[in-house]
Amino acid sequence: MQKFDPLADLDPAAYAPFRDPRDYILSWTDQIWIEKGLGRLGEHYADDIKVHTAYGETYDFEHVLTNSVQKMSAFPNGGGGSGEDVVWEQRGPMGFISSHRVLKTGTNLGHWTYGPPTGRNWISRTIAHCVVQDGKVVEEWLVRDEYAVLQSLGIDPEQVAADMVRASPVTGETLAITDDTPAFAGSYPEPAKEGISGKRPDRFQPECDTIVAMYNEVWNRKRFDRVSAYCDSKVVCHTVRMHRAQGIDGYQQQIIDLLAAFPDGRIEVRDLVVCQSDELGMRIAAIWTLHGTYSGVPLYGPTTGKPVKIMGAAHFEMKDGKILREWRLFDEIAVMAQIIGARPAAA
Repeated sequence: MQKFDPLADLDPAAYAPFRDPRDYILSWTDQIWIEKGLGRLGEHYADDIKVHTAYGETYDFEHVLTNSVQKMSAFPNGGGGSGEDVVWEQRGPMGFISSHRVLKTGTNLGHWTYGPPTGRNWISRTIAHCVVQDGKVVEEWLVRDEYAVLQSLGIDPEQVAADMVRASPVTGETLAITDDTPAFAGSYPEPAKEGISGKRPDRFQPECDTIVAMYNEVWNRKRFDRVSAYCDSKVVCHTVRMHRAQGIDGYQQQIIDLLAAFPDGRIEVRDLVVCQSDELGMRIAAIWTLHGTYSGVPLYGPTTGKPVKIMGAAHFEMKDGKILREWRLFDEIAVMAQIIGARPAAA
């Protein structure tokens, strides 16, 4: 296994006053959410931060702050969740990319975007894929499992998705996802060399090639029989709605079930981050998009024959060059909103 010092070429000022980028992310999360130092967000985020979600784009710090106040009121015991992992990699002498996977829990004790308090507990995962430059987060790709939240709170996901057709929860405007939407715009033919977060360091090429090849062969070419070439026999995949699949058969079926709804679906890997440590081994984070036509099985209600765009994030743990664990997230509510918006009744 390739050995290297990930901090060797990174200026300590990029993550000061913390020990390393992992400590930077986890400590800031605790200070803001656990200790409720919400006003310190300005120390952590740039004023003109760009946040990309499956619902749209925002380009200012104030939006992050106001949304955070509302969520802290709705879930006063929720905190920032439990940081499961931080997969990070250098981007220049004063920058790094951090892919932070969080397991979130809380009790809905206050009013929120979706209505009055339900008094119910919820659990879900989030992956925040952030570019940190000169000590501040300047750009973020945020992927939440919003369906799991609504399901836990007893709120109808389809109704929420229908409401989002009229107004995006991010921008407040009519939900409109196009090829020009920044989260989906452009193409990155060699994400192992350069992706949405910038140019990668020249290392871990074989590991990156493995992940890209898996998506191309298993997902895009529908060679589900090739899962065993990329995954350990004991592979475990954690995905949306807190579902879990184990073993080659379970891993295959998760992919088949999603693509059955979008039979022509194709995944494009748009960013890769590789992090190796003696304690946690080899981990790889990916941002991907899936473009497909909702023309297969009616997984999300009656099919439309219309295109759908999905923004997803994944974390992989590798063992002997194969995938041992994967955490795969995408926002099903954003998917459902696109589908509902394409139906004649919605128009």
